[in-house]
Amino acid sequence: MVSVGIIEPDEQMRATIRTLLLNQRSQEFNILFELERANNLLHQKALSPQLILVELKGYSTRVIKQIRIQFPKTNIIILSEIANIATVLEALRAGAVSYLLKSTCLNNIASALIATHKGGSVISPFISREMVERIHDAKRREDLLSARELQIANGLADGLSYKLVADRYNLAVDTVRVYIKRIYRKLNINSKGELIAQLKY
Repeated sequence: MVSVGIIEPDEQMRATIRTLLLNQRSQEFNILFELERANNLLHQKALSPQLILVELKGYSTRVIKQIRIQFPKTNIIILSEIANIATVLEALRAGAVSYLLKSTCLNNIASALIATHKGGSVISPFISREMVERIHDAKRREDLLSARELQIANGLADGLSYKLVADRYNLAVDTVRVYIKRIYRKLNINSKGELIAQLKY
């Protein structure tokens, strides 16, 4: 039996999730709690679900860290309407192990929970595709740059100043500036912020 907690503001959605899980034949689920808000978790301290489903709408990803503090051994699964890739990556960095979109994964929620419980991670297909495309884009950008340009670009992305990049690679600051102009031209960008955004995937 897999124990589950649900944090979902919409009562009808909570009922749908409950029905989908309890009608499963391949795996039994024990729903320990169904909460409208994450704030109500404080009253559930005695319980220890193996999985917690969380809707991020209305929260920052900090809620994941808060849940992990209270339930350090629990796998957190995001089941949300939010498909923004930046939010997905933040949620995964904060400690979520699976990220599911309601629009594509709700009917397969039980199998996604089972896969997560068995040590896997499930990412919604549309999100997976966007992540793959970002990796491909990053690779294409890397292929445009020489090895030295890539070093300098990564130094800037790491938050180093021009002088620190120059020191790191034993170059003159003016040489670093020349490389940076070349990098911006090749990537068709105009600022350090754009460079950092392009290098992150």
